[in-house]
Amino acid sequence: MLQIGIRLIWLTLFHYYIEQIGELEKGYVKKIVLWGITYGVLLAVHLPFPRWGGPWHNFTGGLVITLTLFLYMLFYDAKPLTRQWWKVLVPGILLAFSAMGQELLTLMLWNGVFMIVLLLLLSMERGYLCIRNGLLQIGIYGLLICALWYFRNFESMGLGAGILVLEWLLFLALEGALYSYQRGFEVQTERFQRDILGQQYEEIKEIYLNMRSWRHDYHNHLQVMKAQLWAGRVEEMRKYLNELEITLDSVDTYVKSGNLMADAILNSKLSLARQKGIQVNCKAVLPEVISIEDVDLCVLLGNLLDNALEACEQIPVEGRFLRVYMVVNKAQLYASIQNSAKEELNFNERHYISTKKGNHGLGMKRVKALIDKYEGYLNLANEPGIFAAELTLPL
Repeated sequence: MLQIGIRLIWLTLFHYYIEQIGELEKGYVKKIVLWGITYGVLLAVHLPFPRWGGPWHNFTGGLVITLTLFLYMLFYDAKPLTRQWWKVLVPGILLAFSAMGQELLTLMLWNGVFMIVLLLLLSMERGYLCIRNGLLQIGIYGLLICALWYFRNFESMGLGAGILVLEWLLFLALEGALYSYQRGFEVQTERFQRDILGQQYEEIKEIYLNMRSWRHDYHNHLQVMKAQLWAGRVEEMRKYLNELEITLDSVDTYVKSGNLMADAILNSKLSLARQKGIQVNCKAVLPEVISIEDVDLCVLLGNLLDNALEACEQIPVEGRFLRVYMVVNKAQLYASIQNSAKEELNFNERHYISTKKGNHGLGMKRVKALIDKYEGYLNLANEPGIFAAELTLPL
């Protein structure tokens, strides 16, 4: 009875794992059907009827469960199957092989292996897996597995059951910590995105109001110029036109890439750059519609350009420059942002990590998360007096 209880817990954790790694369509009917099939198969292979395959009977049941979960992810997961299939099959096949174990000690040993595999995959999915914490998790569960093996000759399995419960409690504790970190990051990200969008809105609104104000005065400007022409005041006319040119430069749109969101972000940031005395060189040619979400594009470009402007402000005005290049080539979005920087950068500056309090560090973390979301590439490079950021995103 304990054996089937252990396998039921494994299957429950496997269901939880599937929910965490995917973006599944909501619906209780789908979940009830999935639970009914998988738990039904598990119970069926343990019914007290004559078995025709021994351990292979359990293995076949495990494969059926794995295939069911795989098909569930195939039809109801919003993430591409190319990124998900192995994340389902690896623990699924492990579950099938572990089901071949008949002895309680064997199941207990498999339990530790199954727990650590799920933890490592969940850590990787959430972006918290590194060599240090991976080895730490493997080491802890390795010690528990060794303890089970050391006490394998005990007639009473009380100690083994205690270690088994400890493995489950440890899984819940570690997974609870990972889940809390993820939820905290998501909340911070949502707040950060609202702040970014609010900032972009205010910048774009200011440009729009300036343009509307200039257009409102357009008729008056024409009347003044006509009056000066009729009066023959050529010199006054020349001065007046020069003043209008300066005013027009402050409301001009610097970029017309073809993509509305990219134009809005670039024009607002480049307008700020001009106000800070930064020499701007920008070329952007984009299609009207791209597969990158507007919010994500806003966060990517907004953060990289904000960091570039901040770096330019740290050097004298005569040395400030900003170069932006964006193009779509062979179904890939390529963007290059180069800016003037200090001759010697510290570690944080080389990696766009601000030492100031606020959202700067979160901003670059969000940029990296978005690059990973679209399976893209981000390269940060610096030479004396110049910093460059390049990104490539498949469309």
